[in-house]
Order: sequence, then C-alpha cells, then structure tokens
Amino acid sequence: MSAAEWKAKGNAALQSGDATLAVECYTKAIDLDGSNHVYYSNRSAAYLKKGDGNNALEDASSCIGLNPDFPKGYSRKGAALHALKRYNDAVAAYEEGLGKFPDDKGLKTGLESVKRDRDGPPPSAFGGGGMGGMGGAGGADPLANLFGPQMMAHIAMDPKLREYMKDEEFMTKVRSIQNDPSTMTNHLGDPKIMEVFRSLLGTQGMDIRTPDDMDMGSSSSAADDEAAAERAKKKKKEEEEAKKKAEEEAAAKKKAEEEANMSDDALAAKKAKERGNELYKAKKFDEALAAYDE
Repeated sequence: MSAAEWKAKGNAALQSGDATLAVECYTKAIDLDGSNHVYYSNRSAAYLKKGDGNNALEDASSCIGLNPDFPKGYSRKGAALHALKRYNDAVAAYEEGLGKFPDDKGLKTGLESVKRDRDGPPPSAFGGGGMGGMGGAGGADPLANLFGPQMMAHIAMDPKLREYMKDEEFMTKVRSIQNDPSTMTNHLGDPKIMEVFRSLLGTQGMDIRTPDDMDMGSSSSAADDEAAAERAKKKKKEEEEAKKKAEEEAAAKKKAEEEANMSDDALAAKKAKERGNELYKAKKFDEALAAYDE
C-alpha cells in the first residue's frame, strides 16, 4: 500500500473511533513518506483521541516543523498541551498560530476553551450588580478558597450557624457549594445560605449589599412591589442569558474537541458540509451542491 492509502485507512479508523488502528496506519504512511506534514497532523489527532498527549504534542511539533504555514499544526499543538494541562503553553501555541492566521476559527475556539479551563469561572459567576463587594480577585476563582474545607468548620464554630447543621436540606446545599462554588448563585434565595455567605465574607473583610438590604426600613408600597418585580424580571433575564451563554460555550468547546480529534480530510469534509447547509438555507442551491461535492 502507498502512503496515501495508509493515510486513507487511518482516516477511516479514526472516524470509526479506533484510534489505535489509526495511529498504526498513519505510522505506516509516515514510514513511507516522512516529509508529509498532514500525516503527522492526523497521527497527532489519533494520539490525542487515545489520551496520549505527549505523543500528540510531538507529532504536532513535527507537523509545524515540516510546514509552519499549516494552521492545523498549531491547533494540534494547542490541543495536546491543553490535554496535558499545560495551559499557558497551550495559550502560547494558539496565539502563535493566530499571529499567522488571525481569522482561523479553530485556533480562536481552541484558545477560548483553554483560557476557560485555565482561569476557571469568572468572578461574575455570582451574577447581578449586588455582589460588587466580591471584586478584586483575578486569575484564580475567589470562591474556591471561601468555600473550601474551612467552610464547615466556620459554620460549626458559630453558635447561630451551628444550629443550621441540623437541617439536612441546608447541609445538602452546603455540600453542593463546596463541590462546585459556582452553584452558590442557585441558593442565594435561602436566608440560611445567605447568612453563611455574609459570615464568610466577614472573615475576609468583605461585605455585600443586595437589593433586599437597600429596601430595608422602607415602607411597603406599590412602588416597592414594582421595583421588586422589575428586579426579579431582570434577574431572570440575566440567568437565562447566562444559561444560554454557558450552553453556547459548552457546544463550542465540544465542537472544538471533536474537530481536534478529526483527520484533516474529515474536518475539511465537515466544513464543506456546514458551508453547503448554510448556502442551502440561503436558497443558493447551485453553490450548495458545489460545496457538498468538495
């Protein structure tokens, strides 16, 4: 078999999910023609699918060495470094590629994905403007330390908060927040959780003012009710927008991961199909058919 035939067999294996066979086939192709950068790019994808980030990185580097003007090589390198949790190196790889190919969507998506994993949830995870007192922490998630193992000890040592530990529902929420601090926003409607949150912030020299705090002392009136309704409406809209954004980011990340594991031929075919679908929706049928035939 020729190198091209081994490559085609590797592509088929990778598409079917057999990464081990794909690696073997691409290796055969490289043995026959070690100067073809695409073979290294495809084998890098196969190694990454196997969970072998080190070999994926080595092949990605070889791909770039053979053809530094091939954008996929930088995507492969970034994806391999991302898998190895070498986040800053992955960012550098994607940015190097974008320096040469600023409009490459694969590089942009990969860079966004690795930055999300490196930086964690943004401070705005609390949502709304009422949590302004949380500002200032950059890089690492400020909630991780606040809700670490010492959280339970803090509750147990506070006479008032300690009573809440008898409430199983409260304890379930506390454990949920410890496992994933970003879920704190789901429980801010619970007065007990809010009280714990205030107490924890107090230990850090911080405080918060919520819309409810600002309404304290004012008489109940139609204006207050309207303001409360408006806040609730605004909060719901923000939550829906945040949920939509999270879903879009998750979909983009999933797409980037899928494309990182695809051979270059398969990726090109996928892109052509997507372009054909868009043209078909625009009723540009002749152009759509041409795209499908690419």
